[in-house]
Amino acid sequence: MKRAELLLILAGVTAMNLTGCGADETDPNQSTGPGTPTSTTTVATADPKPTPKDVDPGEPDQAVRNVLEGIRDGNGQAIWSFLPSRYQKDINQLVQDFAGRVDAKVWDRTFVSFKRIADVARNKKDLLINNPGLELRAIDQKQLDENWPALLGLFDTLLTSELKEVKTLKSFDGSVFFSGTGSKFLEQLRSLSATDPADPLSSLASSSISVLERTGDSARLQIGAGGTADKPLPPSQFVVIDGQWFPSELAADLDEALRLGRAALQRMPKSATDESGKKWLDVLNALDAAAASLEKSDNIESFNKALADAQLALIPLLAASNSNEPRPSNLVTTITVVLQGAMDEKERRDHIAALRTLTQTKDVPDFTASNDATTVILTTTRSIQSIVDGITFGKVTRIDERKRTIPVAPGQNNKPCP
Repeated sequence: MKRAELLLILAGVTAMNLTGCGADETDPNQSTGPGTPTSTTTVATADPKPTPKDVDPGEPDQAVRNVLEGIRDGNGQAIWSFLPSRYQKDINQLVQDFAGRVDAKVWDRTFVSFKRIADVARNKKDLLINNPGLELRAIDQKQLDENWPALLGLFDTLLTSELKEVKTLKSFDGSVFFSGTGSKFLEQLRSLSATDPADPLSSLASSSISVLERTGDSARLQIGAGGTADKPLPPSQFVVIDGQWFPSELAADLDEALRLGRAALQRMPKSATDESGKKWLDVLNALDAAAASLEKSDNIESFNKALADAQLALIPLLAASNSNEPRPSNLVTTITVVLQGAMDEKERRDHIAALRTLTQTKDVPDFTASNDATTVILTTTRSIQSIVDGITFGKVTRIDERKRTIPVAPGQNNKPCP
């Protein structure tokens, strides 16, 4: 199984969490706490639970097998259980906090309007998938026609779930959500996957999983046998987080997604204003009017005219609804620096201190350490190239602009990367 497939499995977790949140006092700049990696595997909590050091994480290959078999069996809880407890806490908190700030009238109405649009898509299928004016035309029309009800069923499951009302978001529990709505969504997704001769979701459960190396709380796993002879699938790095095995790169992605979610939450007003609520209701009214016109359309010409009229009505309303949104004065992003090789605590502290100076961050960076690498996550407003240019304690071997990751090999003077 590729890391991308793991991301697809868990993308729903993050996406649905970023629609919701927790307490108004949450400080997104805190460097430790649920959802942020630390230098040890011990996480302080208010619950009288055993620390991760007291927990046997089991075998890393079995952890992967459990989640893959759960997906095969339509068990949404398996996905939630795969997440370390810090991410479960952060997700629940983020959804609940969001519910405490969002305008309930606008949120609830939004789901009603979206459900109406989904019904239009269901009832006007032929005017959508056979429409030469839409990009759907580029997709295999026979396959799209056969899978159309299943695709809309996925939307219906989310639009009619506990996500649709603020009152249920305020008590959001990911375990309950994934056991119920998540399992239903997964069953539908599996049915859709089964229409593909390769049945990618089902085949995940039979993927070969082998442990290439295990050292303490880190392990390298080979999942699946894909790729080519010249370029086989790279192994996946796993680490123990909160007493269980989890992909280290996916942990970094989730940390960043949650950080962005908390930052977005902090920019939301603590209480909706009449003006902002009215602007969004104007958008939803226009959306409902568009749905009414589309419902009356009985040919491609009238349908496309209704779509064009909807665009003309909605675009200025959307622009107006966003005009008063607060914008940060500087774009704050994260940089992940992977310090390769073993190092003692003093050397690690020195390197992290140098990175803090380079990134000009006031936040204490998050980091995880293993026997062969230290991963440091820093917030900064500086460009990735300016960070690379300032690293003098090692050799930057490459730059991943998309993931904003900088691997640094020890004991070499840095030179500009090609």
